[in-house]
Amino acid sequence: MSEMMNNSMLAEEPVAQTCPAIGYQKVNMCVPVTVTPFANAMTTVTKCCGDPVIVSGEEPCKGVKNGVCKFTISQGICIAVPVDFGATATVGDTYVDCLGADSTDICTNGVAEEVTE
Repeated sequence: MSEMMNNSMLAEEPVAQTCPAIGYQKVNMCVPVTVTPFANAMTTVTKCCGDPVIVSGEEPCKGVKNGVCKFTISQGICIAVPVDFGATATVGDTYVDCLGADSTDICTNGVAEEVTE
């Protein structure tokens, strides 16, 4: 039974320890913004101007048949354009500078530093 315990203990893979690090890059970001104006007509309101005119018989109507009337409305506006800036990062190849090995703890004054996440 002791041999089975030793074999199962040997079969376990060691847990990898990590030392997280964060690097920061200050950047200025720029994005071209195109503002495309639009106008949507709201519900129209019709108001009567004076009393109706009623004429006996058939009188030709003034104006252009199926015509339209046009006028211009100008309005100054200010557009708020919310933009989320962000970035993705990729990392290159991993390099290692081997500084030596020892059978004793050589991390920090013989005391290993605890890594927390």
